[in-house]
Order: sequence, then structure tokens, then C-alpha cells
Amino acid sequence: MENVAKEGRALRPASLCVHVATGAAGAGLVPAIVRSSTFRLDDTVYAERAAGRAERTLCYTRETNPTLEAVEARIAALEGAERSLVFASGQAALHALLLSTLERGERVLLFRQIYGGTVDLCRLLCPRLGVELEFIDANDLDALAPLCDGALRLVLCESLSNPLNCVADLPRLAALLRARAPRAILGVDATLASPLGQRPLELGAQLVYHSATKYLGGHSDLIGGVLSGSAERVKAAWLWRTKAGGCMDPEPAYLLDRGIRTLALRLAAQSATALALARFLERHPRVARVHYCGLDSHPHHALARELLHHTGGLFSFVLRAATGDADAEALRVIRRLELFTEAASLGGVESLASRPRDLSQVGLSAEERLRAGLEPGLIRLSVGIEDPLDLEEDLARALA
Repeated sequence: MENVAKEGRALRPASLCVHVATGAAGAGLVPAIVRSSTFRLDDTVYAERAAGRAERTLCYTRETNPTLEAVEARIAALEGAERSLVFASGQAALHALLLSTLERGERVLLFRQIYGGTVDLCRLLCPRLGVELEFIDANDLDALAPLCDGALRLVLCESLSNPLNCVADLPRLAALLRARAPRAILGVDATLASPLGQRPLELGAQLVYHSATKYLGGHSDLIGGVLSGSAERVKAAWLWRTKAGGCMDPEPAYLLDRGIRTLALRLAAQSATALALARFLERHPRVARVHYCGLDSHPHHALARELLHHTGGLFSFVLRAATGDADAEALRVIRRLELFTEAASLGGVESLASRPRDLSQVGLSAEERLRAGLEPGLIRLSVGIEDPLDLEEDLARALA
């Protein structure tokens, strides 16, 4: 596919959401949904496959498909990556990352402030692989330094964490790994930031992955994942995608490509509304604290200004409980909301509310939740594209 940036003109991210490749006169502006599971073969295809370049050939949709390749090219341009792969889910992308990276006797290290599903998958997989699993608090380089040895192979963090909005200090983290553990790979879950909020590969990461279900898709109508990085590293993940069957179907690939076209508009609106609502809640007498890195009061606000182009549409707040059961009160508040729907996921055009203890962090013990900073009474909000004043009034009614 031919990149639209010509004669030295590099397109800005919002333009890349819309313009990535050009076609011949008469070609459709929207990529076609190629539903075929198999493709015609010839001697050129056989030669490529015999040379170990099966990923370059159209043979079978479990390996690749033109609809998948169209959205992969768009995402690679947004990430500044040599190559991107789409998967059946974000967890499938993480699974391929882990299996293509880790060997027996190595170590993987996670920030405690990370998506609970990442913790669950690593706890299931690492013992079976004979891989050591360690945790540190976000950006605790003093705790990381003693673990930087020949066994450290992979460090996983979120560029913007769910649900506390911790901002990973990627440049300093990458610098420490280069100096002390040069074999270690920095893998970043950039779901909450999106490629418009941050390009982790430019800040020292080797691999970046997303749940494409969230901001990239943006309409709560697909399940998908993405992994991006160098051609060499992504090819290793492609092998696991192909052999383990984690490929995306062409239909959600088409929906993902459509969703990305409006990503810049949606994110701008969601970020602005999230900041307005976070400021409203910070002043509310029933709210003890608000976790949103766009606020001056957030401990990672300075990092957010340094490393993020926007602060996103997801944040959380802690209810100031009138009784002894803050979690029960939080649930009552959620169920008094009318515009915020009590539901899982995030990043869609509709606003959602939930308790992290029930969903993303349900696999953590009470002690682990507290150690990760997840207090009783914590409510997570995913802000959609509704009118900000309507959402503020909804929160005010629920908190009254």
C-alpha cells in the first residue's frame, strides 16, 4: 500500500486516521470486506512460502487477509511502527506477545498498576512456561534496578493505567533497561492513551499493544487487539497468531478501520469532557479524591504533560462514605446514574460506570487491590461523547 505522505510531507496523526493509502482511479474509499477463507495460489506464492516468508502471501485467512492488512497499515502508520498485527482480542495480542518473547528460566515484570486481565493471563501462563513473575509499583526504578539481570526478559506496563491513571515514565524506564538489562523488552499496553495520545515506540518501548475494542474501535461493536513493533518482533508474534488461531475476522477488521477514522474527533471530545467532570467531582463534598492525570492534583500530572498529547476519557474517583461500607455505597451511586450505563469496557461513544473490584480487578485479592491503590468506594467512569453538562447533572443527581 502506498503511503499518502509524499514529497517529504509527513501527515499528522488526525490525518493518518483517515488517509493512509491511495488506490487506482475507481477504487473504493472504504476497504472491502474480503470474506474468502482461502485464495488462489501460484508458483510465486509457493516460492515465498518455501523461503520462510509465508506472512507475505495470501493463502488462508488465518494467516492474513486484505481487510486485515488494510487496518494493520493504518495502525502501523499511527504508531510509527514497522508493522502491526490485529488479533481476535487484546488478550490474544498479549498472549502472542508473551509466547513469542519468553523462554524457560526468564523473568517477566509487571507494574502493579496494570489491567487485571494482564495479571490473570501472566499468572496462568508464566508457571507453565517456567517463567518467573515479579511486580513493582509504577515507575519504581529503585525496585526495578535489582531485578535488571540476565534473566529479565520482559517488562509490561500501561502507558496510562486503568483505573488510576498512573502515567508510565517510559523514557526513564527504557533508559534503565538499556543500561542494566539490554536483553529486556519493554512492552506497553497503550489502550487508554491510544496512538493519538502517545507513541510508546518513540519513547523506548519495543512492542506496543492495545485492546482495539476500546478507543480504536470506539463504538462498542467489535472485539479486537493490536500488536505493533519492529518487523522482526511482530513476525514472531504473527507465527503464534497463525498457529494458535488468534486472528481477527475480516468483519471486525472492517469495523475497526471505520472506527479509527473518527478517533481524533472522539478522543478530543472525550478528553475535554473527562477533565470537566473530574474537576466537578474534585469539588464535590461526597468525593474523597479523583484519579485523573489531567488534574493538577494527580501525582503524575507533570508526567502526563511531558509524555501524553491528551489525558483520555477514563478516570476513577473514591466516594466519601457516610457508612462503613464504601463499596456498597459506590454501587448505589452507580445504580442511580441514568446516562452512565453500568457496564464493562471503555472507550465507546456512550458513558459507562463500574466498580473495578467487580470487573477488571476482580481476580486480585483484597490485599492486592489495596497495595495497587484500589481503595474501597472506587468508581470508574468511561466518558463518552454526550453533552458534558448532561453528564455532570447525571453525576450530581446520583451523588445527591
